[in-house]
Amino acid sequence: MKIAFWGNTRHCGVTSNLAAISVASVIRFPYRLITFENHLGPNNLGSIYLGKPRADIVREVGTNYYEGGGSEGLIRKIYRGQYDCTILEHYIREIIYQHLYYIPQGQVIHSELFDYEFNHCIHPFFQLMDHSAEISLIDTACSNILSSKTILAEADLIVVNLCQDPAILDDFFLNYSSLLPKAMILISQYSSHSIYSIKKISRKYPVSPERIYPIPYNEIFNNAIHYGSVIDFIFGNYHCMKESPNNFFIQAVKRAAYEMIKETERIQRRKSEELSPCGK
Repeated sequence: MKIAFWGNTRHCGVTSNLAAISVASVIRFPYRLITFENHLGPNNLGSIYLGKPRADIVREVGTNYYEGGGSEGLIRKIYRGQYDCTILEHYIREIIYQHLYYIPQGQVIHSELFDYEFNHCIHPFFQLMDHSAEISLIDTACSNILSSKTILAEADLIVVNLCQDPAILDDFFLNYSSLLPKAMILISQYSSHSIYSIKKISRKYPVSPERIYPIPYNEIFNNAIHYGSVIDFIFGNYHCMKESPNNFFIQAVKRAAYEMIKETERIQRRKSEELSPCGK
């Protein structure tokens, strides 16, 4: 199952939401998840999961400079046809034992070249991901690049990351409403004091409130992002008391993770029924 985390702007927490929700998902559910980005940059999932120094250490594993480190080397080998079904095991980094994995970046290939090669081998790449994990979470660039269009078209579920800025909301519902049938919506840095409450958003735009999930701002989580300690933060607060200052945030992340996984299970059941004769 392919889940794209995407937003129509860079400022709605796509990467941080994916990191938090991926950790919360594997705490509750027994699935194997692989996370990956279709864009290159220093502030990536690796730095959030591992911290920047540790993420740097794993960049060049298994590849030389020409091929590119990490995900670039993987994509280049698939692009050239130099791979078999076991290739992912040489490129993924285990984040949480037997459940959460990440394909680190090398950041030695130009982003446009990476996008070109990735888009041209995206279908065999997805087949490899499906072979290696039940669920793939893809941090998808908001920019209008080739692979983002393909990922959004191929994704089984799109986790749309928005915020309470009316300009961002207007832009999404005006220009990207075609994504709604397979989307669940996160409202990042949600504030109950904003006039754009979930109720207001669902009244103004064509989306049910049941498909909208608030992710409130949390200063300690924000610090954990910068220090690469998100895993410790989510694990340490997953069962926190109601009195904890982190409870509101953690409950929001747990709810979003639960609904995301349950939606993928529903999609998988529908696919299985469609493949079975007479729905049996």
